[in-house]
Amino acid sequence: MQNPFSDPSYHRPLLIGASSRIGKMVLRSWREGDGTCQNYPAQYRATSSQVCRSQDLIWDISDGPAALMDWIAEYGTLSSFIVLAGVTPVTHTDMNNNVKLADAYLRAAQEAGIKRVLLSSSSAVYGAGIGRPFEEESPCKPINPYGVSKRQMEIRAEAFGSADLEVCCLRIGNVAGADALLLNAPKTIADGPMIIDCYSNGHGPRRSYIGPKSLGDILARLATYDGPLPHVLNVAAPSPVYMDALADAASLPWRPRNADTSVPQDIVLNCSRLMSLLNIPPEVEVASKLISEWKENT
Repeated sequence: MQNPFSDPSYHRPLLIGASSRIGKMVLRSWREGDGTCQNYPAQYRATSSQVCRSQDLIWDISDGPAALMDWIAEYGTLSSFIVLAGVTPVTHTDMNNNVKLADAYLRAAQEAGIKRVLLSSSSAVYGAGIGRPFEEESPCKPINPYGVSKRQMEIRAEAFGSADLEVCCLRIGNVAGADALLLNAPKTIADGPMIIDCYSNGHGPRRSYIGPKSLGDILARLATYDGPLPHVLNVAAPSPVYMDALADAASLPWRPRNADTSVPQDIVLNCSRLMSLLNIPPEVEVASKLISEWKENT
């Protein structure tokens, strides 16, 4: 069977979860850009969004796929879903909803003939650091209910993968602007310096991050990729970043504190597979690029 993604005219992904924190950031990067992503449709549960366009899809998955099917009948075929909808400890108490939501969207994709679904998973599926970057084949030992739910979601999604539906679970690192450090930036500036636990090399924790524009670019490229995608894929900037370097790049006041050495300094992702798929070059000034993308997106 011919690969439909080899035809650029087929490239029409739907961004699901456009009102989520990361969904808003990705959609903003698309619609304020100058590429084909400007015209990709987005899904909202209700019409209350101020940025909802006439051809965006109003669809509450709890009502079943009828609204999706009606939209396709009116506006045409969709090639893929980019599912950023989900729950976090901040937005919900029952993390099992991540499994239920993914299941519902995958069933809807099957009914609508969607060929590819990108599911937002999380680096939290890996758990605590192991002294080296996590590869996709690394054991998953999540240490909190959120990570457990995302891993269960990945396992459930395996049942949907077939010749007619490709499912790729994206283990996304920290997104600049949706992370604790930058979300707390206004409070830090108002109340005084934040505390960063520093290790023997003088630096704080090192983590895998990605900026909202870079994430939007990667999601669009994966959604339209002309070739098979793996079931799981790490998604972050090619190089991790120290938290103190990120704070410095954002001009946030901070002071050091001796770190608890039982907590690994490095909890990072190996993104070699992503880089090889999309030909992403290594980065040098990671912290400044992250902060630049964050500021451009606010």
